[in-house]
Amino acid sequence: MQAVAVSFDIQNSRAYPSKEQLLTDLRMLADQLNQAFPEALVPFQVKSGDSLLGVFNEYQVSYPLALMLLHQPLAGYIGIGFGQYETLSTTQADEANGSAVIFAFEAQEAAKQTPNQIAFSGPPYLPTALLNGYIEMLYPAYFGKTDRQIELHRLMDQYPDATYEEIGLKMGFQEKDARMNVAKLVARSQRKQRKRLEKALVDALKQLQVWEAIG
Repeated sequence: MQAVAVSFDIQNSRAYPSKEQLLTDLRMLADQLNQAFPEALVPFQVKSGDSLLGVFNEYQVSYPLALMLLHQPLAGYIGIGFGQYETLSTTQADEANGSAVIFAFEAQEAAKQTPNQIAFSGPPYLPTALLNGYIEMLYPAYFGKTDRQIELHRLMDQYPDATYEEIGLKMGFQEKDARMNVAKLVARSQRKQRKRLEKALVDALKQLQVWEAIG
């Protein structure tokens, strides 16, 4: 069946001071991801002691998943692979197989050569170069600004229903200045433009899966 596999490989895992701590941290991250994205063909699990793998049936889930991986403190490489999941009898990451999984590992290696540490991969007919281009456009708009603007984006993603004042208070602004300061940050951080670009990316992921199913 059609699927998207997401692989997360810890950056420079050999230098991690404690391999037991690394394993514990990865297990905790897997639990967080599985709570946030419960509809998995293969829930996130640790592989080889220094990476995670999860498989899903909807292409569009890959972008919010990538954002969550970028938001958490463990540095790593994110590989997103589109294709088929062929071992439907198992939900174990070590037993998972199919082209989506293979492409995820391929993308993970490609991510090591990109500044944003995210890459897409899939069959030759799938325009993954376009998807990687979206990420390259989103990356500076999301991460390449000031620390305050990065914090703003993360909080607004985490609390989409919060008011400007509530976001400002979470950022440590005084109550009387919170709304005004957040409004200024929104304007300077190109928040609205980034959200439009994100919507275009998610829409493209949905459409690509439809086209692939038809073809």
